[in-house]
Amino acid sequence: MNLDIRTKFLLLLSSFCFDGVFAGGRTEGFEQYGRGLSHYRGRTRSSHFFDVQRYGARADGLTDDSKAFRAAWKEACEAKGEVDLVIPKGTYLVGPVKFAGPCQNVSKITVHVKGYLKATTNLSKYGDGSGWVEFRWVEGLTLTGGGTFDGQGAKAWPYNRCSTDLNCKLLPTNVKFVATNRTVVRSITSVNSKFFHIALVECMNFKGSKIKISAPADSPNTDGIHIQRSSSVLFSQSLIGTGDDCISIGQGNTQVTVTSISCGPGHGISVGSLGRYRDEGDVSGLVVRDCTMRATTNGIRIKTWANSPGRSAATNMTFENINMNNVTNPIIIDQAYCPFTSCTPKSDSEIVAFPLLKTLTESNYRACTIPYRFPSDNPRKATPTEIAWIDLFRKSIPSFKKRAESDANVADAPTKAEKFAQRYAEILDDLKKDPESHGGPPDCILLCRLREQVLRELGFRDIFKKVKDKENAKTISLFQDVVRLNDNIEDEGQRLENLVRGIFAGYIFDLGSAQLAEVFSRDGMPFWLVVKTLFLDLGSSMTWTLLKQSGARNLGKRQAVIFVDNSGADVILGIMPFARELLRRGTQVVLAANDLPSINGVTYPELVEIVSKLKDENGKLLGVDTSNLLIASSGNDLLVIDLTRVSQELAYLASDADLVILEGMGRGIETNLYAQFKCDSLKIGMVKHPEVAQFLGGRLYDCVFKYNEVLG
Repeated sequence: MNLDIRTKFLLLLSSFCFDGVFAGGRTEGFEQYGRGLSHYRGRTRSSHFFDVQRYGARADGLTDDSKAFRAAWKEACEAKGEVDLVIPKGTYLVGPVKFAGPCQNVSKITVHVKGYLKATTNLSKYGDGSGWVEFRWVEGLTLTGGGTFDGQGAKAWPYNRCSTDLNCKLLPTNVKFVATNRTVVRSITSVNSKFFHIALVECMNFKGSKIKISAPADSPNTDGIHIQRSSSVLFSQSLIGTGDDCISIGQGNTQVTVTSISCGPGHGISVGSLGRYRDEGDVSGLVVRDCTMRATTNGIRIKTWANSPGRSAATNMTFENINMNNVTNPIIIDQAYCPFTSCTPKSDSEIVAFPLLKTLTESNYRACTIPYRFPSDNPRKATPTEIAWIDLFRKSIPSFKKRAESDANVADAPTKAEKFAQRYAEILDDLKKDPESHGGPPDCILLCRLREQVLRELGFRDIFKKVKDKENAKTISLFQDVVRLNDNIEDEGQRLENLVRGIFAGYIFDLGSAQLAEVFSRDGMPFWLVVKTLFLDLGSSMTWTLLKQSGARNLGKRQAVIFVDNSGADVILGIMPFARELLRRGTQVVLAANDLPSINGVTYPELVEIVSKLKDENGKLLGVDTSNLLIASSGNDLLVIDLTRVSQELAYLASDADLVILEGMGRGIETNLYAQFKCDSLKIGMVKHPEVAQFLGGRLYDCVFKYNEVLG
């Protein structure tokens, strides 16, 4: 699907700089609108007035009053003329209720909600994607009264699997309108919806105002107002604070106006996502003006899927006088949107197979080194290997939680860190019970991805940022001394061995390993001491012997691609001196780093900054020209990597390489240890998980150095 997006932004960009009160877009409170039923007080009761309590509603908050609600609606819908359905003050426990028309002889029906409605928490009573309170095929409906719809979502949110499962069961929306016409919604409150708070589907002539919507900032998929395949819609003078989009404009909408909305917390006001399905309708005639965003992740966002199966357009959209205070991303146009953990940071249209990887037919490539299951295994039962790895990742939860708690960039970090621990533990439990849940069966790639996804959903972008910055600064100061020490070694074989020792020494800085993380935090690990004392028994390795004896031939390549691993000593004192040696021998070097943070892995932007700091005033690495040094995004976001999915940029730069280096336990051992390439390759890493050591028949902290030479 190709989306033609023609949008006019008339934003008050200067307001981004201020922390004070903004002019324009003032949203009034709700106390002045609580007129309740005053307009019909004293009216003589007639056949057009229907009180749910007269149909048996107990309003005690314990008895299910759904039957009384349905009975009152049935008679109201069968009446004539103008009709009032009343839900007086009180607390009502209500299961899913559908108020369905058409009401043939009713010209106008007003539902006065004065009470506090609580949704049943028994999810088995709801249909997939249905509404808790749902109005269908009704003409001339008004919903008002100052009452509250409480979805009791906190008990349902742990069962929301939509971030990890493309075919998840949708939880119920608080109040849903389907195919209604001439609808007015005014002065109601929606809190803690299990899914969307208010949803419109195929509605016409809809007006909503003085609505209050509230849910925690980390509540999943709790869009305030979602509009889809509707026309002539107006929402105004409302307060929305929730865990997802304050207002989301889906596909097939025309003439939608949003004005005087106060949004925050939440994800801002979004158009989309668009383009996921075939035959979606266009979006046109959208006006968003005089709105205020406070402490939202986004301001105005347009999000569309890449590689869409159909074609539609988003046109004639105006955003005017949008005031933003403490908004992380004021304007986003994302044409590669995908919220699921099965997605990579790049869209499918930008992801290709690594060109030097032998074809699947030639090599039977499988990213994960360890076989987690075999075709004969029961698909509904976790294998012993899967269980062992699930348990391994469970052991990492306390250390990740501890780091998340101290993330100063996330509001209420301790509470959100606790939620991370709970959610990720629940996902791991689910995978044990049903290995096909959450995009399974599980392997090291999926388990890593799910962990990162939960962290990002809660606002934790990079919980290791502080320690990475600290170690980068420390090791940058040591870079010159490490390089000079290597340069002083005249024997080429010994110099190469010392460079390899430096790479292995750098692996000590790995906070993804629970054992090393504990030692590192307790004692610290001086790089010099590790290099000096590191025991490497490489003498018995034929590949090492060949490489050492003919280092000039094997490392004097035209081009080498290095998939880099961790920040700190790993990349700065291990890989960069090694890369400098290659540059000195005339090799073009491509360093490939992740798009997004994962544990202490170095990202593409971080690597660009590191290299710039290592260069001298002439742009050289201690006298070595860097014109042949290139840095590329790998298109990935984990410390493990599937080489059938890399960025087009990296694929282009690597197409003529004659040496591929995969360094680090994640890239070179847990994945890709047996990967076959069309050119020479080196897999180098340290075993830091007991499960990996057991599979390889080695010991914890063994060093792996696997050089494969392609002859001819």
